[in-house]
Amino acid sequence: MELKFKKNFLSAAIVFATASSSTAFAQGSEERTDAELLEEVIVTGSRIKRANLETASPITSVSAEDIELSGNISLGDYLNELPALRSTYSNNNAGRFIGTTGLNLLDLRGMGTVRTLVLQDGRRHIGSSSGTSAVDVNTIPEDLLVRVDTVTGGQSAIYGADAVTGVVNFITRDDFEGLKVNLHHMQPRLDGGEASEFSVTWGSNFADGRGNVAMSIQHSQTAEVFGKDRPWVASQPGYQINPEDTGDDGIPDEILVFNSTNNLLSENGVIWGPHPLTTIFGYPEAAAPQLGSLLSGPYTFTDSGEFVTFNPGNHPPGETTSVGGDGLNFIRSTQLYPDLESQNFFTKAHYDLTDSIRFFAEAKYSRNHGESYGQPSFDYFGDLVISADNAFVPAELKQQLDAAGMDSFWYHRFHSDLGLRGDDAEREVQRYVLGVEGDLSSSWSYEVSAVYGQYDAEVDYTNNRHNARFFEAIEAVVDPDSGEVVCRSESARVNGCQPINLFGFGLNSQEAIDYFMLQDTGSTEKMTQTVFSANATGDLFELPAGALATAIGVEYREETSEVDYDQVIKDGETFMNALAPTSGEYDVAEAFFELSAPLLGDLPAIESLTLGASARFSDYSTIGATSTWGASIDWAVIEDVRVRATSSEAVRAPNIDELFAPLGENFFTWDDPCSFDKIDDAPDPDQRAARCAELGVPADFNSVRDSSSLNGLSGGNPDLKEETAETITYGLAITPRFAPGLAITVDYWDMEITDAIAGIPAQEILERCVDSASINNIYCPLVPRDSTSEVISLTSPLLNIASLTARGIDYQVDYSFDLANIITTESDWGSLKFSLLGTELLERNDYPFQDNPDDPDEERGELGDPIRSYTTNLTYSRGDFEVNWRSRYIDDMLLIEADERNDLQDPYKTPSIRYHDLHGRYKFAEFEIYGGVNNIDDVEPPVGLSGTGGDSGIYNTLGRNFYLGVNYTL
Repeated sequence: MELKFKKNFLSAAIVFATASSSTAFAQGSEERTDAELLEEVIVTGSRIKRANLETASPITSVSAEDIELSGNISLGDYLNELPALRSTYSNNNAGRFIGTTGLNLLDLRGMGTVRTLVLQDGRRHIGSSSGTSAVDVNTIPEDLLVRVDTVTGGQSAIYGADAVTGVVNFITRDDFEGLKVNLHHMQPRLDGGEASEFSVTWGSNFADGRGNVAMSIQHSQTAEVFGKDRPWVASQPGYQINPEDTGDDGIPDEILVFNSTNNLLSENGVIWGPHPLTTIFGYPEAAAPQLGSLLSGPYTFTDSGEFVTFNPGNHPPGETTSVGGDGLNFIRSTQLYPDLESQNFFTKAHYDLTDSIRFFAEAKYSRNHGESYGQPSFDYFGDLVISADNAFVPAELKQQLDAAGMDSFWYHRFHSDLGLRGDDAEREVQRYVLGVEGDLSSSWSYEVSAVYGQYDAEVDYTNNRHNARFFEAIEAVVDPDSGEVVCRSESARVNGCQPINLFGFGLNSQEAIDYFMLQDTGSTEKMTQTVFSANATGDLFELPAGALATAIGVEYREETSEVDYDQVIKDGETFMNALAPTSGEYDVAEAFFELSAPLLGDLPAIESLTLGASARFSDYSTIGATSTWGASIDWAVIEDVRVRATSSEAVRAPNIDELFAPLGENFFTWDDPCSFDKIDDAPDPDQRAARCAELGVPADFNSVRDSSSLNGLSGGNPDLKEETAETITYGLAITPRFAPGLAITVDYWDMEITDAIAGIPAQEILERCVDSASINNIYCPLVPRDSTSEVISLTSPLLNIASLTARGIDYQVDYSFDLANIITTESDWGSLKFSLLGTELLERNDYPFQDNPDDPDEERGELGDPIRSYTTNLTYSRGDFEVNWRSRYIDDMLLIEADERNDLQDPYKTPSIRYHDLHGRYKFAEFEIYGGVNNIDDVEPPVGLSGTGGDSGIYNTLGRNFYLGVNYTL
């Protein structure tokens, strides 16, 4: 009876996987024992790697052993190397936005982390990014992990919303028995990035094998990596205007240079005489009184404060990137990898009350801490005005100010010595599962479960400058009574203000800095998830080729999210964006069903033919009713060849952040389309000129703010509706009998997401305002102008306005065999296993406006989205010894937009890159020693890239690294 229970329970998973109900594919038509049947059912129903050959939906699996052997401490970083996943939020690039440090989120097909559904044992998991369902995979328990299944294509009908591009399912063990202790250390060749991990896992059967309980404790830590410790950053690459360029002539407009600096700023401060807009950009001298200083400069200061001439370095006219000189380089503020620490505790248990009723439970607690640093506060273009009577102004400078009749001057400075800005994030996740499963009859089984998850976080924004206090501190004057230098404001002095000296580097005490640099301001975040679900699976009636199997179920889910900020942040009193709190909740009730119909079998050219269908009906408290569906065909032509196809419509409901986030401060990079040198860039220059004139912009207007950061607002929209994805996959699976152990799969996939939720790009808003038939459109009110015709702000709310498309081919080859079969000997020569897993990207387009399908933003082949990528593995095993060679290939990619001229810059694309890793393990008695070297060739990111961007995160930022680990198993 226990054996039958397991078979029936696992059969339920077969149906949910849209798998063929025919079990003859792997074993042929010979009679099998119960043990063989059980093993096959486990393989198929659990969707392990072999299941990829037996389901209509393409599935890729990696085992826990593969992950451990790779030497990668981070589960997410390992998975992000799979061709189907994009490194949007890996550990080395998760600090790109406020509050995201330490998050490792999965992004199938590069279409957004919110469109990839992450499950644990087939059940939903609480997210770790406020207001969204995106799961931080650093919270997944590794030591009880069996494998990770990646199911591509829309899966909303089976798993619910968010499974738009696919599902990543983490399968954990429920039968662990014994004790396992693991110690692991990784050491890069260069400084920084050292990582270590320690874990203990224990499990035991009880009640004569009717129950099992297991628990695992894991601690890991990874050290930070700074740009100065990696040569590709320390060499200070940058692009500079090519003086040899004459236009669209095949000569690069920009060329790569080293020891590059930004000649507008300096860590020691810079005073421009004639303002940089006149010196560098060529604005008339008559504009100088409005633009800044009238000194003879430019000037800067040595570290100790000596007043010296500023050397802007070598640069062509109009170029802010120089080679050499006293301008700013970013090495000191470039962090490639944050400091990370995590602790995970996970336990699960089950108990068979009877032979057909099993109770199960899980509990998890995860605590992750991440600390990252980036650019400090800075001031330029009039943000920082120093009074001429400032007590720290050197005598030579004071003389020039007096001679020019100036009582103040503009000062440009990158304040590295006052502290790098950063995030100090501590996140906690807890998750509990309780349920019962069992048999209703000989052919029907059921499961009822409840899941509760909670996410809490505190994020401190370190060195967050309080602007008012900072400007109080720079107002340094001599107290006539004491003769000491003090803050000008008496009330500020009462509050603890100490004057600071910005004319040099590192001249101020920490006590003085602490007056205006806040360390404990930040945000608090909390999310909860409650899920109740019940389903039943079984056979309805017999068809000519087998039983019509079905699954039916209901689910109720409630999600809440809230994030709040300290008042000084909400009030916009600090250097960072003014951020508004967000809170919201929704619930959804759902019903679903699935059918698997084996129609034909044991016929010429039809070994088996199974059709599948699924549907889900949902009712959201926010957007109302939605429905999704899926259909599949699984056709075994002969025992060796299988054809499969799926078609589905998936949806993604807007999340809490998208619905309820108020409009908050943001910054946009832009160029003013009404500048006289941008008029001819329009599709209709005359129309653009007319619209700009109607807005009151003079014909000779040229914005002084082009390519700068524009302050504006962005946020959510309570009127959003669901996104819809249409997905098609079809493929071929071959397991030739003449080559036992060989399996080949090729799958084509095509998906289009419409009504995609997106903010309107700033440049699009500006251009649509002035390229429309009238200025009475929805865009012009979003970009108000001042009396000088300059754009003063921009508002970009979220809308169901975009569409996304992607097409590609996934392929996989697995071949394993005993060498003795080739050498034709009875001796044990061991075995070889080869695997190839890759993706050919045929299309990847973003349409900012889905109503304009003729204007795609082509992502295919651009940085982060290679046309071709694949991974190969070759493993030799003999007894207790195993050695593995792994190679990962990334195609060359464009560093420019796909529709731009190749002569915009040199280089305009990256070279193709191949990483090689070597791993090995050896078991003796209760011990297993494993180790290896990753990135054997010490391959660096392509020149000019740090590896920390959302696109360049695809590259390795550690360089060559070595690791060694030991397992003790009892």
